[in-house]
Amino acid sequence: MKNLFIIKLLMLLVSSGSPTQNLPKCIEKLNSKTDLTTKRFERVLKLSGNRTVYEFSITSKHQCIHCERGIVYYDANCNTVAYFMNTRGPSGFVADGYAVADFGKSGFHNVRYGEKQEPVAACITKIMSNPDSLKKLGVKIIVQVRIKEKILYGIEHETDPKLANCKDCARAFSYYNQDCKPEVTFRVGGIAGIKGEKGYTSSDYVNRRILKILWNAN
Repeated sequence: MKNLFIIKLLMLLVSSGSPTQNLPKCIEKLNSKTDLTTKRFERVLKLSGNRTVYEFSITSKHQCIHCERGIVYYDANCNTVAYFMNTRGPSGFVADGYAVADFGKSGFHNVRYGEKQEPVAACITKIMSNPDSLKKLGVKIIVQVRIKEKILYGIEHETDPKLANCKDCARAFSYYNQDCKPEVTFRVGGIAGIKGEKGYTSSDYVNRRILKILWNAN
């Protein structure tokens, strides 16, 4: 009887410990639930080439015919690398560098493939090689973006706690070129709304395309 109790206790610890495994913070935040739809982390998937992705299920109540249903995969920086949905018919997406077979979905219909990824500037790669320094400097995220047909890099810092609730305070978003030299700084918020510089306008900021999250302070 005692041995049976110990076995059950061990099984409970294993089952309760698996969902709380060491996941990137941004991955944990992706879990969500509304009155109609639930998005839930399911498992870590190891792919060839030493790649790791995180699988989420999306379920919705039957009465919501337009709600999402399916599986979505993210990398450690919370970039969407693939999804396979069955909302009103099958639809899928696979990012550049991945294949449908990586996710065991060979034969899935109506799959769209992501555009070819742009190479990352060497100086940005060097910066990201020292995550401890980035965290000490309060860097929150590094993204690769396209603005006015230029590939730039945004290095966003954590919001100053003193300004977190200041509705009239503008935040500065700086973007750097391939040589890690400042290209443009946009001031967003406050009275001015969005203000650019060096020939960049508010429309350039609004229409920027985030190509990839390169680093996340997980």
